Amino acid sequence: MPLKKFYDIKDSCMFSFKLPDYASWEQKFKDYPKCSKTIIFPKFKAEVLCEYLELNDNLLEISEGFRKMVYEHSFKSSAILERVWKNEDEQVFALAYEIKGNTACNYAFTITDSSKHFFSGQLLFQAKPNYDSLKPCIRFIIEDMEEMISSFQWVN
Repeated sequence: MPLKKFYDIKDSCMFSFKLPDYASWEQKFKDYPKCSKTIIFPKFKAEVLCEYLELNDNLLEISEGFRKMVYEHSFKSSAILERVWKNEDEQVFALAYEIKGNTACNYAFTITDSSKHFFSGQLLFQAKPNYDSLKPCIRFIIEDMEEMISSFQWVN
């Protein structure tokens, strides 16, 4: 596995965070909004599809919709583990889901400030879901996503 060395992602979007130098932050889909991009891990044939939304008194609706999408994987998963992050000073509140089993998505997360911003991501591999084979890569990338979440800041 590659050595972990992180760099800052700062562009014209409303947030910043750290990524490992073996991953890139790209506008993969031309029709996506400019702050909804993809984190690409070419060595692992993995991607984290990220979406940014401005909230309009609809945090509960959006977060519940995301949660429902995550739990749609439960019929193929052996477990879904949740982890919460709270950084009151930076107004960063995150919830991550580790989805164990032969599912299309093995990790998903949401980050919000609870009033204006909502950011989410889903880890996908360009391979048939085989949890036992992918487990070392999943674990390795989850560490990167946890660093990303821990370093996440809203930029005004």
